Amino acid sequence: MKNTIAHVHLLCEEWKRELEFFKSELPFLKKRLDEVAAKNTAMEIMKEVEHYENKFRVIHIHIDELLHDVKLKNEALLKEAYEKPNFINVKMIENDENIEALMADTSKDFYETKRAFYHFLSKVL
Repeated sequence: MKNTIAHVHLLCEEWKRELEFFKSELPFLKKRLDEVAAKNTAMEIMKEVEHYENKFRVIHIHIDELLHDVKLKNEALLKEAYEKPNFINVKMIENDENIEALMADTSKDFYETKRAFYHFLSKVL
């Protein structure tokens, strides 16, 4: 499906805000995880702590990579808008379904991880 440059640009801006929000949440989650690790030394709890440390690290890397891709996409759109100012609102851009799917998966993964982490916190705190 084709879309306008302006619409795809707005999608990119929305994705960047969402990814930045996820990045801003991670330090708070890590801080809570550090509190759990400091208060508990049981092997089962430490396994869970390590699991979430790794999960948060992977999520952070994935967010950085996806944010980079979205920024590149947005820069290309801005360049195209500059080169073709009369076509900013004409449907001529193919939707990037790959980035849309990655954003959906990233959002789902982040919120599921956060929900599971809060459930873990409720058990150990």
